[in-house]
Amino acid sequence: MKAIKDGIYATLDVVFAPILLVVATPIFISQVGIEKYGLWILINSILASLSIFNFGINETIIKFISEAKSYSNYKDQQKVFSSVLVFLIFLAVLFLGLYYLIYCVNFYVEFFKVTDLHKILPYAIPLFFIKQIEQALFALHKSYENYKQLAKHSFISKFILYSAQIITVYVFSDVGIVFFISSISAFIYLVVQFFLLKKRYGPIFHFRFSSYNKFKDMLGYSKWAWFSSTILIFNSHVDKWIVSALLGLKYFAYYAIAVSVLNQLKTIITASVSWVFPRISGNQISEANQAKFHIHLTIFVSLAGLFVSLFLEKIDFFFLSWLGAETFENSKLLLHTFLLLLPVWLMSSVSFYFLLGLGIVKKKFFVDLIVLILRISVAFIAILYFNFDRWPILFGIPILVEILFYALSINRKVKLKLHFLSLFIIINLIIMLLRYQNIL
Repeated sequence: MKAIKDGIYATLDVVFAPILLVVATPIFISQVGIEKYGLWILINSILASLSIFNFGINETIIKFISEAKSYSNYKDQQKVFSSVLVFLIFLAVLFLGLYYLIYCVNFYVEFFKVTDLHKILPYAIPLFFIKQIEQALFALHKSYENYKQLAKHSFISKFILYSAQIITVYVFSDVGIVFFISSISAFIYLVVQFFLLKKRYGPIFHFRFSSYNKFKDMLGYSKWAWFSSTILIFNSHVDKWIVSALLGLKYFAYYAIAVSVLNQLKTIITASVSWVFPRISGNQISEANQAKFHIHLTIFVSLAGLFVSLFLEKIDFFFLSWLGAETFENSKLLLHTFLLLLPVWLMSSVSFYFLLGLGIVKKKFFVDLIVLILRISVAFIAILYFNFDRWPILFGIPILVEILFYALSINRKVKLKLHFLSLFIIINLIIMLLRYQNIL
């Protein structure tokens, strides 16, 4: 029962952003036009990519605080959390200082030509670091398996952010001001969260609790978690950069709508099983039961994805009323193509959390690197050499490699039910191909 509740609250944590994005998208398009909307999406993509400076912080907090909790060691929890936060704050100050220095010097010695993108980034980058620190606070809630508090604070944070963006773009019709107001509102709520955190978990954070030796001890895990998360960031956004560079901002805007729907759906459904990560880290699931959990949860998320994608494929009127006739018609084919990939892609979700919980992050990094190379290759080859509209279906190739290699990496430590997993992969691929041919 607790697992079901945790899954519901973890899902609520990520469901707010897509809902608010649904509200924001038509307002942005109507206020600033499709190309400026594409610029807004592109900047958000760049900000997400700056997570390479996260150094696997969230995974490290969940992993090591879950372990410290299993030994009832509160002092160690203080050291872990404080060391991580001090590092994040130091990184933010250092990066922002260097960035603003280069930006100001550029007015006198022109290193680069200032475009609309460069004018907006000085207001947008602080928002990234604020959100990175906030994610560390959210990771603490996950470590304590306090998904109710996580969902509450996540909702308030996202509501403040998107409300500020929607109101600002409606009043000023300026993407730069949107990010400026967003940074201010996000910082205010971050300060509030620090006070609330102390009330719930006690004095778990203070600069004096931070320890270089503790951070160094965690580095073996965190560096590979960071390498892996860095690859995943590029994996999530590299296709957008390629599309915007080769096909222009207008096509990219339609592509971004379609791929954002896929990414948000995957994030929402995957969150329903994220509770398994701290439980594996804290040795709460026996080795005998881990294989059962893996196959059962994999089937669950994939079937959920199949149901959702079939349902959304049949309700074009929703997307029509959301996007408007012209925008929907231009993104419809891409949208339906990405929906075909959802059930298959979700099959790697449970393995993702198992790899982190079991500490198999080094192997995960190399798998993610292979998948990234394949994704880049598929995007370039499909756009430059294959002349068909539904080319994103070819992303099924790196997705399949990810599923198989993740499972094989786990199997060396936990003997999975690979025969059942293989059979389910084949069934999913057959369903996808039948849907692609409009037979189903």
